[in-house]
Amino acid sequence: MILTTLSSENKSKIALKRDEAIFKSYFIKNYKVYEKYAFGILNDRFLAEDVASEIIWKIWHLGEDLMHVANVEQYILKSIKNKCLNMMRVRKPIFVENQDLLDYADNSLNPEKLMIESQAVARIQQAISELPEKTKQAFLLVKEEKMTYKEAAESMNISPKTVDRHIQNAVKKLFNFLKS
Repeated sequence: MILTTLSSENKSKIALKRDEAIFKSYFIKNYKVYEKYAFGILNDRFLAEDVASEIIWKIWHLGEDLMHVANVEQYILKSIKNKCLNMMRVRKPIFVENQDLLDYADNSLNPEKLMIESQAVARIQQAISELPEKTKQAFLLVKEEKMTYKEAAESMNISPKTVDRHIQNAVKKLFNFLKS
C-alpha cells in the first residue's frame, strides 16, 4: 500500500476552507496504510483502527493550525507512533489471534526495512550497470522482460547457449559484487 500525500492546495482547503470532501478523500485513501503502521507497533487490530482514526481525525480538528505542519504524512506517522507507544506503556499484554497477524503481516511500512530495501535495490542496479554490455542485455531480456532464452537469443542474434552463458556470467558477477 502506498501513502497518498496531501498537496499544499488540499491542505489549505482542509485547514482554511474546511472542505470535508477533500478531507474524507484523504482519510479513505490513507486509512489502511496508517492502520497497518499502528498495527505494526501495537499488534492489536482494534487498537490500531482506533489510533489511526483518532490521529487522522485530529488533523481535521487542527483547523488553521494545519497550515503550520510542514509534512502532514510525517506528522501523522509520528503522532501514530507516539500514541501507540503511550498506549503500550499503560496497557497490559494481550494475546493476538493468528488470523490478525496474517491480515497485517505486511511489514512494508517498517521505515528501517524500507531504507534497507532501497539501498539493496540501488546496489543491484549498480551491479547490473557494471556488467559487460552483451551480458547486461541478455540478463535484462531474460530477467526483466521475461523472455525465454530462445527469444532473447533471436533478439540478440546469438544462440540460446550463448544467452545461457551470459546469464550464468551475470549471476556470478552480481553475486560477487553484492557479496563484497
